Amino acid sequence: MKKFKILCVDDSRSVHAFLQECLAPISESLEHAYNGQEAIDILKTNLSAFDLIILDWEMPIKDGPTTFTELKVMGLKTPVFMLTSKNNPLDIIQMVEAGVAEYMMKPFTADIVIEKIKQILG
Repeated sequence: MKKFKILCVDDSRSVHAFLQECLAPISESLEHAYNGQEAIDILKTNLSAFDLIILDWEMPIKDGPTTFTELKVMGLKTPVFMLTSKNNPLDIIQMVEAGVAEYMMKPFTADIVIEKIKQILG
């Protein structure tokens, strides 16, 4: 199976640790950013460095929707998987209409996250 380069953007170290463990079978590398600005800084030099970006909504410095919008303006083509505790239907509609590839709410299990990623990346 092909392994993917994934950028995880979330302010929770426990989410990073869990994803590091559960995505090991499908990830060639899992890079970490703890807020949207860190993600933008990582992607500034190479917008296509990753196969997938996992993005949280509520983060300090720069939240998920703002980060997503800025990355799209920069020309990002990489699929974005929104993984967040925001469960308001209007929030979900907003991000899906903005172009995220998938939207899933926390808490989550490893098998569901892997299945969603396989669906996004084929």
